[in-house]
Amino acid sequence: MSPASVEVEKRCSRERVKLIDFIKGKIIEDGSGWVVVENNGLGYRVEVPVSSSDHGYRQGEETVLYTRLLWKEDGLFLYGFGSAEERNLFNLILGVGGFGPRNALSILGKFTVSQFYVAVIEENVKALSGVPGIGRKSSQRLILELKEKLPASFSPSAGEALEAPVMASSESETVEALTSLGFSGAEATAAVEHAKASVEKGSPEELLKVSLKYLSYR
Repeated sequence: MSPASVEVEKRCSRERVKLIDFIKGKIIEDGSGWVVVENNGLGYRVEVPVSSSDHGYRQGEETVLYTRLLWKEDGLFLYGFGSAEERNLFNLILGVGGFGPRNALSILGKFTVSQFYVAVIEENVKALSGVPGIGRKSSQRLILELKEKLPASFSPSAGEALEAPVMASSESETVEALTSLGFSGAEATAAVEHAKASVEKGSPEELLKVSLKYLSYR
């Protein structure tokens, strides 16, 4: 195969990451860090966060996994998550230099999405360093590259809210930020209402942080 043909094949393979948005089916086999989901007579092996395989999925159960298909030199690999917000975080971590799928799965096995966001916002190197395979320097890089991206990943209006003075609109923007992460409107509204009491005169960033903390312990 010519170099041009190889490049075309690689490009086509990368495009396949968009082909499978989710899989719905019965779990027919499970192990540490993976499950096999049967869908229309086909069994899909899906890599999942270890905590998910240990506590979330059982053989014989029906499930829905939000997926990301990755092309690597040794083949195609399918990664699955219990929510779209987990998949969004997985994709975000993959954008950090030196972090691959195994690192991202380890993080998602250790933290909920909101707990991870709080750790990054608070620059909690100690907590992030507790993830298997991630040391202090890697944790610092993760914080450095993601702290500014997290608000922007919520929505444009949420990013603007972090620089604006506290006002009534910051509450609705924080709700919008949380729903863009995958939380329901009711969950986001309840979290913001809870946070308002303690950050009435604080910054929008503080309102977001307290709301995430509230959601992480529910």
